[in-house]
Amino acid sequence: MDGRKAPGWLLWGVLLLIVLAQTQAALCKNLKDGPFISAGEVFAALLFGLWALWALVSGEWRHVKWPPFAVWVLVAVAFVAIGQADSRDAVKSGIVDVAQYVLYFLCVYLLFANALTDETRVRRAVGVLAGLTALMVLVGLAQYAKWADPARAEDTFRRVSSTFGLGELLVKAPAPQPAVEKTGPEAETPVAPPKPKPPLPGGFYIGGKSSRSIYCDYLLMVLPVLFALGLGSSGPKWLKPTLLVLVAIGAVTMLSGWHFWALAAVLIALALRYSVKAALATAAVVAVFVAVSPVVFVRNHQANLVEVTDFYEEGVLDQSTVTSETYQGGAVPTTTEVKKRWIEWQPALNLVRTSPVLGVGTGGYQLHIGPEYGMLPNFEKIEPGTNCGWLVIAGSMGLCGLMALVGVFYTGYRGAVLQSTKASSEYLRALSLGLAGSMLGLFLAMIFSNVLERGLSITVILMLALVSVVQGIAEQQGVTGEAARAT
Repeated sequence: MDGRKAPGWLLWGVLLLIVLAQTQAALCKNLKDGPFISAGEVFAALLFGLWALWALVSGEWRHVKWPPFAVWVLVAVAFVAIGQADSRDAVKSGIVDVAQYVLYFLCVYLLFANALTDETRVRRAVGVLAGLTALMVLVGLAQYAKWADPARAEDTFRRVSSTFGLGELLVKAPAPQPAVEKTGPEAETPVAPPKPKPPLPGGFYIGGKSSRSIYCDYLLMVLPVLFALGLGSSGPKWLKPTLLVLVAIGAVTMLSGWHFWALAAVLIALALRYSVKAALATAAVVAVFVAVSPVVFVRNHQANLVEVTDFYEEGVLDQSTVTSETYQGGAVPTTTEVKKRWIEWQPALNLVRTSPVLGVGTGGYQLHIGPEYGMLPNFEKIEPGTNCGWLVIAGSMGLCGLMALVGVFYTGYRGAVLQSTKASSEYLRALSLGLAGSMLGLFLAMIFSNVLERGLSITVILMLALVSVVQGIAEQQGVTGEAARAT
């Protein structure tokens, strides 16, 4: 805000928003297709309305720090792409998605960029985020020890999804239990999952079930920041080793192999910015961890090597039978298929080819992807959060939407790299380098998942806004320095 401090209540509001964003608890009409209305979204909308009214009344709207040009382009493309919708359902889905783009990329961005106006406030926001991450990693470690059974690592390691499952607690869903060993014919035929509980009054469910992909997306976005602060910032003696240990434990609980390797690459690249010695040490730790995993970290070996090199999925449930009206429960047929996360790349590319400029319409990916499978198997997805996010954007908003989102992340990356050497303090330089790693993590995460999911989007915007905040602090201090020299 051009050197001005935002009111204290706005700072506390955005800190609370950071906390609310990490749950995934949401009301929804359909547990699979939504739309999902989270507590974080409702709070963000109310907080933005209150702040906008204050800015208008006080005249501070003249000094508002606006999002970068790339963000406006993305929102504009999302709005224009609604015109590609070919049905009432597609229009409704597009309107919901555009409303979320406006809320996240404009409203939430404005809240963060205009509340975090100095280094002290930035430290508070990053501190809250680090505390939440520590809590998530500890819960993930407990899940790792309890649910991811090393004796049955091949089918239990996917259960580690950490604290995003608060929605599951609210709906009183039972915690995942290790499968009971069976003998005879029953051992070969899995039983269909239980049907969801009846909806709340008004036809609403409480959603919030997480997945390892969402958890690993979050860590791939946040751990680079903590790693860079652990390497390069000053503070109490206990802080730096605590941050580095937190990153190490978080990496152990990341039981999605593609995310783990992406994180390893990002951390080694960040360490190289400090010294060759730091990069070699980081690479050595990764190499030793992978080498001993088959014996010591069986679950990580299953995720990081076995699963990554295996493109097939065994025990695929025939979900069409499970969801049919005549199905009464019990065992269902299974088969072995190429993992759907890879199969879906081809129909997604077909979808892009049908409408390359603006796609099939914002929010229309799931409504249009089915017919594009052709002769490819289109079984129900075994695991949520495994779509290629880049192809989802390209399919729904075309190459214009794809380039716009790339532009948003690249703008953040470029600004963070610049401030990693020019920011005014050691802390802000370390934070900026971590944010550059976070942008790289977002690029990579979008290949294997989609970071624009409920529960993740607000944190994505926080990372982007922090880049602008650090730039704003540097600019303001530069102006102040010039004024002091002039006098």
